[in-house]
Amino acid sequence: MRARSHRRLTIAAAFAFALVTTSAAASETHSPRWHLFFGLDGAEDSFFGHGGLVWAPVGDLDHTGWRLRASVNGGQFNYLAGTVDITGRLLSAEVMPGFQWIGGNMGLTVYGGPTVQDQTTEPYDPGKSPQGTRLGAKALVEGWLRLTDSTFLNGSACYATAAETYCARIAMSVDIAANISLEPEIAAFGEPGYDQQRYGLLIGYRPSRAIQIKAGGGWAVEPNADGPYVAVQVKMWK
Repeated sequence: MRARSHRRLTIAAAFAFALVTTSAAASETHSPRWHLFFGLDGAEDSFFGHGGLVWAPVGDLDHTGWRLRASVNGGQFNYLAGTVDITGRLLSAEVMPGFQWIGGNMGLTVYGGPTVQDQTTEPYDPGKSPQGTRLGAKALVEGWLRLTDSTFLNGSACYATAAETYCARIAMSVDIAANISLEPEIAAFGEPGYDQQRYGLLIGYRPSRAIQIKAGGGWAVEPNADGPYVAVQVKMWK
């Protein structure tokens, strides 16, 4: 099980390097209408990836208005069912309209829409439900608060009915240089039968207003074994 996790972390690093090198061509605009995001992360018994976009159909992302968010997420995780080592796999996709309020030193975005999630276990775990491909609804709330000129508090939470998955994250981003930030984070996510909590630190580098790269890690608490996790994120605005 540990060997599989280490291979997944190596694959994550390779994909992250590819994302960083290909993202350098992102163009810079003063009022972006598109936000693209990609991420990979791995821990001792799990490996996940995600990607998607946010679009402002009217106006731009710097001002209050309607939003459309589309994303895909997937990964696998290991857990014990009695004495049996189970590998679970989850793949999901959603398209969610939403609305973002921006005013003063804060912003809040609320999304809601359909989602499709496919979940399997190997070997089959009869005690874990739901499994298979299911349609459902998903809600996502994101917000930020400017505490000082160089410090932001960020938070998000989500829940999807198809596989009864949830996520929550709170982080504080502190600019320590013109284009470098530190972001301590606390996060939790999971579903029936599997939960993970994370405590870590991301280092952000923003070579231009149109691109940001974050990398870091910390400590993950999983059902079978606690251990380190690593994460890489690439964000672009256009």
